[in-house]
Amino acid sequence: MAHVTPQLISGCRQRPAAEPKDKREAIRLRNRRAIIVAAGELATERGADRVTVNELAERAGVSRRTIFNHFPSAQDAVFEHLSELATDLIGRVLEELPDPGPAGEASLGDVYRQLIHALRSRGLIAELQPVLSVDVKGTPAASLWSFRVTSTAVQRLDEVLRERLPRYTPFQTHLVATTLINSFAECLDEWLARTGGVLDERGRRTWDELLSTALDVLGRGFDS
Repeated sequence: MAHVTPQLISGCRQRPAAEPKDKREAIRLRNRRAIIVAAGELATERGADRVTVNELAERAGVSRRTIFNHFPSAQDAVFEHLSELATDLIGRVLEELPDPGPAGEASLGDVYRQLIHALRSRGLIAELQPVLSVDVKGTPAASLWSFRVTSTAVQRLDEVLRERLPRYTPFQTHLVATTLINSFAECLDEWLARTGGVLDERGRRTWDELLSTALDVLGRGFDS
């Protein structure tokens, strides 16, 4: 498991918290945030499957009962932390796309090239380290978390495509979004298999090669 510093975890943007309705709600939201942050710290230190409810409660400064008021298990709190990191990263990539031009003028190839630029201009593999560094193998919630993150990414990208490509049907834009996100996920799986999750010079070079290969192959079909 690759090493990730606490500074890197705390430096990742958190999603805006909902405004509390009253003092009781404010305490509930504060406890939930403390649990999620503590879950991320513990998972990075020892792996998602080794985080216990007792340790999580102690690190978050809450009771065991409070943990279960928010999450079915300690691992579910870990995956909420990972989901936030992944969702925030998706949002930051999409925010780098240029403003859409007049409706209907852009082609799928135009939008795809914009996405390529956004993906290649970021040190994505470094930003993904807080997620990839947590060992999720063998955890019951792993499949659900993976599906949840992938679905969120597809939905966000589909919204962008539909806004920029109004002449395409929702079915077509959803197919494109699904293809792109699943291809990106395949790159991550292959990168982990080849590097073991180690982000050294070889790891960065391997990631660049995999991403370039995937984007080039997809581009031949989208560039129309």
